[in-house]
Amino acid sequence: MAKAKAVVVLGDGAVWVWKLVRLNFPHAVCILVYYHACEHLNLLSATLYGEGSVLAKRRFRQWRKALLKDKVAQAKTDLPTKAQARKSAKKQIAYFERNRSKMLYQTFRAAGYFIGSGVVEAGCKTVVGQRLKQSGMLWSRKGAPHLLAVRCALLSGWFGDFWEHYNQAALGLAFAA
Repeated sequence: MAKAKAVVVLGDGAVWVWKLVRLNFPHAVCILVYYHACEHLNLLSATLYGEGSVLAKRRFRQWRKALLKDKVAQAKTDLPTKAQARKSAKKQIAYFERNRSKMLYQTFRAAGYFIGSGVVEAGCKTVVGQRLKQSGMLWSRKGAPHLLAVRCALLSGWFGDFWEHYNQAALGLAFAA
């Protein structure tokens, strides 16, 4: 991370996720995964206009497009009168208000950031899955992180730096003994 120009964290809307991010990566760019925002838009439109209704589908499409233009839906005036539906709608609206700064998708894409987790998941599959989960491969909890460090260095083109750092650390241990 020391060489990173920016630290970007993709996550869902869980409050605990963003608390951990603020604690461990206070300067990170925080992005709510677009798919999760769309799930909540769908819930909101269904609550406000009736699940599966033409109006709910139309609002969902409108709001989804607006999200991609850095615009979060404003639906406070459309709150239902029934208590349960009203409570559900308020919950969804609170989700968008709480995560507004993490849903600037046009801005994030213009900066070259991903707004979906697919690339991260594919990276995990490539880095971890192709090396640790193949048939016949057994790794201990202690050994796996070391292997992954080497794999990450290889795949990112930083193996030379990694190897130099490893050798210097190993020499330091040898002299300390």
